[in-house]
Amino acid sequence: MTIRRVFCTAFGEPAEVVAVRSIELPPPGPGEVTIEIAAAPINPADLLLLSGRHLIKPSLPAVVGIEGAGVVAALGPGAEGLAVGQKVALPFGGTWSEKVVMRASDVVALPDGVDLVQASMLSVNPVTAAGLLADLRPGEWLLQNAANSAVGKLVIRLARRRGIRTVNVVRRAELVAELTALGADAVLVGEDDLAARVSAATGGAPVRRALDAIAGVSAGNLYSCVGEGGSLVCYGLLSGDRVILPAAQVVFRDVTVTGYSRLRSLRKLPREQVRALYAELAQMLFAGEITSEVEATYPLERAAEAVAHAVREGRSGKIVLLPR
Repeated sequence: MTIRRVFCTAFGEPAEVVAVRSIELPPPGPGEVTIEIAAAPINPADLLLLSGRHLIKPSLPAVVGIEGAGVVAALGPGAEGLAVGQKVALPFGGTWSEKVVMRASDVVALPDGVDLVQASMLSVNPVTAAGLLADLRPGEWLLQNAANSAVGKLVIRLARRRGIRTVNVVRRAELVAELTALGADAVLVGEDDLAARVSAATGGAPVRRALDAIAGVSAGNLYSCVGEGGSLVCYGLLSGDRVILPAAQVVFRDVTVTGYSRLRSLRKLPREQVRALYAELAQMLFAGEITSEVEATYPLERAAEAVAHAVREGRSGKIVLLPR
C-alpha cells in the first residue's frame, strides 16, 4: 500500500530538512503488525536528529519520530497478544508516518478509552521521568532544572506519588504557582546563589540527585548543590553541546556525573519489568494522573511548519502531528 511518511533529508535547520514523501509499505511479516498512526509528538530528540546534533546520525534520507500512538490495522502471521482495532503506543519506529510495520512484541497495549493524542506521549517523557527517579527513596530530595518542561512536570507528579521531595529551578516567576500546584515542594527562580537557596529549601537536608536538562553552566550550578555521595544526571542539551563543571568541586567532592538514555535504561531491565512499567504508566495516563500539555496539532503534510513551531522558545506545550 502507498502511505505518506516524513523523512530527514539532510542535517541542518530542522524545519528546512524535513520532507513528506510517498512510499510503498509492505504487509506485516511473521510476528509483525501494521499500526495506523493517530498521533506523534515532536520531541527534543527528534530535533537533535534533524539538526545533526544527536549522537546517532542515521543514513539519509532517514525516518523521523521516536514515539506515537495509533490502532492495529493488520496482523502478520503469528503476531500474538494484539487484535485489529486495538489502541497501542509505539516507543520508536519512525512514527511521523501514516502507518508503520513493527514487531508485535515492541508495541504497548493501551486501555480502550485512552486518548490517543495523550497516549502518543507515553513512551518517552513518562518513561524518562520514571527512569530519572529510579532507586530514590521516599523522603529523599531531588533537584532539577527546566522544571516547567514536559519531563520536569512529570518528574514532579511521579516524585510526589512516590514520596520523593523536589526542588525545582525555573526561569520565570509566573511558573511558581503552577509547579507548586502539581506537587513541587519548592520552586526557585533563576540560578544565582543556587546552592545556598537549595540548602534553605531543603532545610539543610542533602540533595541525593540533580537532573540537568540544560547542559552548559547550568549543569555545574546543579553539581554544586548535590550532597556527598549523590549524583548529577545529565539528560538534555537545551543550551548547547557542553557540560561545564566547576573543577574544584569535581576534584574534591564525591559526586557522580552520569548521563541518561531512555532506550539504554530500558535495555538493562528484564522484559517483565519493562511491561510492568508501561502498564503502570498506561493506567496512570488513563486515570488522568499523567497528562501533557499540547500547544498545537498539525496534519502530516504540514510537518515542516510543525517543526518550525516546535523549535520556538516559550512554548506552553507539545507540538503533535496527526497523520490521520
